[in-house]
Amino acid sequence: MSQDVTKHLERARKHLEKNKLQDAIADYQTVLEASPNHAEAIQMLSDLYVRAGDLVQAAYYFGLQFDRLAESGDTVRAAAIFTRYLKAYPQPGHRLVRYAFLLQKQNRTAEAIECYALAAQQFGDQNDWKSQFECLQRVAQLDPENPERQVQLAALAEKIGNTETAGRAYLRAAQLTQAAGDYDRALELFAHAHRVTPGDRSVTLLYADTRLRRGDAAGAVALLQPFAPADPTDTAFLSTFGEALLLTNQLDSARDVLFALCKQKPEGFDMLFQLAERYFEAGKEQQAVSVLDQTKEWMLAIRNESIFATRLDMIVEAHPKCLPLIEFWAKLYDQLNREVKYFDALVRLFDVSLESNKIDAACDALDRLVEIDPYDYRIQERISRLEGKASPTFLRNISVRAAKASGGAQQAQSTGGTGLGDAARTPATEEEKAQRALDDLIVQAEIFLQYSLQTKAAERLERIADLFPGQEEKNERLRLLYERANWWPKGSTARPQVSATTQAPQPAASPNAAVSAASAADTHRDLAEIAEITRLMYREVTPREVLGTAVREIGKYLNVRRCIAVVGTPGKTAPMVAEFASTGLKSATPAAVAKIAGRLGKVSPDAVGGLSMTASDFADMRALEVETILGVPLSDKDTQSAAGVLFLGDTVSRQWKPNESFFLQAIGDQIMISVNHTRLRSLVRTLAVADEKTGLLGRGAYIDCLLAESKRSRTQGTPLTLVILQMDHGPELLRQEGDAVLEAYLNQLARSLEPSIRQGDLAVKYTTWSLAFVLPDTPRENAETLAEKLRLAAAQVQPSWAGSPVTFSAVVADAAARQADENEDRVTEWINRAESGLDEIRHRGGNTLVTLAAPQPA
Repeated sequence: MSQDVTKHLERARKHLEKNKLQDAIADYQTVLEASPNHAEAIQMLSDLYVRAGDLVQAAYYFGLQFDRLAESGDTVRAAAIFTRYLKAYPQPGHRLVRYAFLLQKQNRTAEAIECYALAAQQFGDQNDWKSQFECLQRVAQLDPENPERQVQLAALAEKIGNTETAGRAYLRAAQLTQAAGDYDRALELFAHAHRVTPGDRSVTLLYADTRLRRGDAAGAVALLQPFAPADPTDTAFLSTFGEALLLTNQLDSARDVLFALCKQKPEGFDMLFQLAERYFEAGKEQQAVSVLDQTKEWMLAIRNESIFATRLDMIVEAHPKCLPLIEFWAKLYDQLNREVKYFDALVRLFDVSLESNKIDAACDALDRLVEIDPYDYRIQERISRLEGKASPTFLRNISVRAAKASGGAQQAQSTGGTGLGDAARTPATEEEKAQRALDDLIVQAEIFLQYSLQTKAAERLERIADLFPGQEEKNERLRLLYERANWWPKGSTARPQVSATTQAPQPAASPNAAVSAASAADTHRDLAEIAEITRLMYREVTPREVLGTAVREIGKYLNVRRCIAVVGTPGKTAPMVAEFASTGLKSATPAAVAKIAGRLGKVSPDAVGGLSMTASDFADMRALEVETILGVPLSDKDTQSAAGVLFLGDTVSRQWKPNESFFLQAIGDQIMISVNHTRLRSLVRTLAVADEKTGLLGRGAYIDCLLAESKRSRTQGTPLTLVILQMDHGPELLRQEGDAVLEAYLNQLARSLEPSIRQGDLAVKYTTWSLAFVLPDTPRENAETLAEKLRLAAAQVQPSWAGSPVTFSAVVADAAARQADENEDRVTEWINRAESGLDEIRHRGGNTLVTLAAPQPA
């Protein structure tokens, strides 16, 4: 056979030399019959038929050549042959699949998809379902974002019994269709996926979620019910199932599911508020309050108390007569120590309790109202509403307390008579009572401003605005007080106005005018947030943690893309940087931050003290992916030198408001105070003068602290007070219980009292049974309030030994203000005066508060 092939090949070549094409074709065909895969014969026949003009026959032999090259791995030549000679003619399915595979390897995806689709169509016409399925699988893989490809694959897979592939393909098609916005079609495809694979949990969950979004909550519950109870870590299932139960009013079941969700995913709190609302609508008030109570615990644990308080306010407004809800509302603001909101809640609690004939609850609310603000002129009105219902003794005591607080001596005497009716009271008109209450509130606000207690001052001014709306228009003293505090009631017409008598360019607006342009609501909200952020910073123990907490809370509150704080003296110390970046943003590089901080240092402050610039002014800003920046300089309050910068960045559409600039300046001041204080604490611990177990300063640092703070107080002209808190009968307890037991109790006591003091206050372990607190910038009156608060908090700490409860006493002594005294003499007198207070406590038997005023300048 080999000799015949060789003979025919030689003859064919001779025929080609003589240009006898047909004879050469005949000889090559004879060779091919003897050896079907003969490479030379296949190649020459394809070329000869092209030369002879018979392209159909040429295509046949080119196809054989393509198959041979594809099998041997010569993909480049095979693809070239198919493209040039075979593409124009119909080809069998297996050859199309081979060519599509070659195109796929060359990343010619669109052409490969077309070839696979043609092959699948041929296999389908031939009822070759297996080959067609393989082609459609390839198409679906190459075109994964086309839902119709997935549908075709799913339909064929279902037809041949491959339910697993059919379910996945239907599911993918449904997700793609849903993403494109065709929700009805997506729902249909999810239904197909669930029908094919009814036991697939993920498919069922997605189908149920889609039905839920289309308003079929009952259908979603029916789908998910067989898979309950859920895995407590499967938050997607818990969220969908809980929402469906909630919308179908299966409230008790929804509560269990949503509680499990919130333990894993705090973002589920919103549905808990919805659950509480539905309990209220169903008349189940106790269950609703129970849900809110649990939600409060979780949200306070992750420091979301402001968000919880805001949502609770909305619920209270929707159910203003629900007594259990109002009681819970009041307890919340008492726990958060927000005096103004607590007072408002108690007012509501008093009214609702009285309307519900809950006299004891109304009396308790009134008692707490008088404790918070005995100057409220409406107290006598509330007392009169309780006459004939509450105990006369209680009413008499309340009336006396209110009278003493407001200076109404006559009224106090009148309540000592036999009756509490109008005839027994001081014959003052309502107008006189209101004016007296207004004067008292103004005095309080002025005191708060004098000692830079801006938050407290704002609370008093808000109370004035609520009780006496529009009073600033006719009360010059109140108007000046508003100006001094940079705070105005909403809608007030008494704000400073810019003169319109001239059209000439006016100088930049003053900070007061800028602040007055901001709404009272924004200002009050900012003040509350400043207090909250300051409280969070004071919990941190290192400067970096302080900065991190500050920028994170500022960024979230103002909803900006970036918030960055840079603390450090340029050229002297390495700067300390903290950054908040919204989701999706990369952290800023140190070089970019340094450029922005350096440029802000050269920007002139605007009218309200802010530093602002845009990307058009400084193109390097775009490295931070922001278009506009608002910043404020940071300075060391002791040296008055530059200490860094705090700035925000956002999109070009952000228009900075004056109140945002003031907000940053206030937070910036608190940042520097907190950073410096944490540095001082670290230094003190490094010098080994801090108590290892409590973290408090040791007794060895006591005099040094007093000397340093006394010097600063004297230089700056600010008040300074010392509070010493001690266990009554401490020496006897030490002998009875031993040093180790008493020290462990003092450690526990110190930890429980730490949240009650400010970051700038210094706490010292004074003796085994007492603690000393050095309070900078604090007048004696405020220190008395803190001392009483510390005594009450300390009494709640239970000792480990059995016996009668431990009581506490406190000494309050402010530093002398006589300028002629040397600092050492001043501190010596201060220490001796505090020690004499401790002796007086022992003479009184304990459980008392002793206040010792400093000697007045001659």
